[in-house]
Amino acid sequence: MNRLTRRLAVTFGLGAVTLVAIAGPAAAHTEAEAQAATAGRTKITFTAEAECAEGADPTSSLRVQLPQGATDVKPENQSGWSSQVTATEINWSAANPTINQNTFVVEMVLAQPVGETVYLPAIQGCPDGKEIAWIQIPTTPGEQLANPAPSIEVPANATTPTSAAAVPTTSSTVAGSPTTTARMSIEQTPITQEGSTTNNAGLVVFIVVCVVIVGGAATLYLRHRRTGNTTPAPDGPAAPAADPTPTDEPTPPSDTPEQ
Repeated sequence: MNRLTRRLAVTFGLGAVTLVAIAGPAAAHTEAEAQAATAGRTKITFTAEAECAEGADPTSSLRVQLPQGATDVKPENQSGWSSQVTATEINWSAANPTINQNTFVVEMVLAQPVGETVYLPAIQGCPDGKEIAWIQIPTTPGEQLANPAPSIEVPANATTPTSAAAVPTTSSTVAGSPTTTARMSIEQTPITQEGSTTNNAGLVVFIVVCVVIVGGAATLYLRHRRTGNTTPAPDGPAAPAADPTPTDEPTPPSDTPEQ
């Protein structure tokens, strides 16, 4: 392996390690599962798999955008957690969470038909203030995304939905206290709009790393080309000496007398 090959291998190796480090947090996602509950309700369980600080810190908050037309929203709270329901989202938070408190449960009546896929963009909060935005929604089936939004498939429910309040309200609950009912009417996507900044920042970092890798490899290659032809030529017969350069000086007259 020559010097150029070794340098290129080191450059691409460092680049691969950097890309893995960037993509690492996206390997684990905040996911959601749905199952039919009583009174026409759907129980949704969120699991925040990507812990903060690479697993060293617990999740300290989770905000989830409610589906269009969801009603009768009733979140459950883990020990030490509180929740707040508005017309557009659910927000769980805790002052002193533990590392294993990464599951969040809510029941609601969905307006979407059975079998439809419903996306629930979420923002995961960390104790150091960092937020991880799980908000990307695929545009084609099977599309691979770095920060996909949690999604569920609406389950079949044979029970009759309960009636909900007719106007949007805000409710706040703490662990062990009863929840209130609120009618949800979503016209905008505040969580998606807020989280788009986080996603764009990750994309910019990825592009910069790729440019650095390609630029470094190109620089090494060009440098090698410039210095690659400086090897001395092999020994051989010496080239004949060049004739001396003629001068313009006049030839001196001869001292021999004319006959």
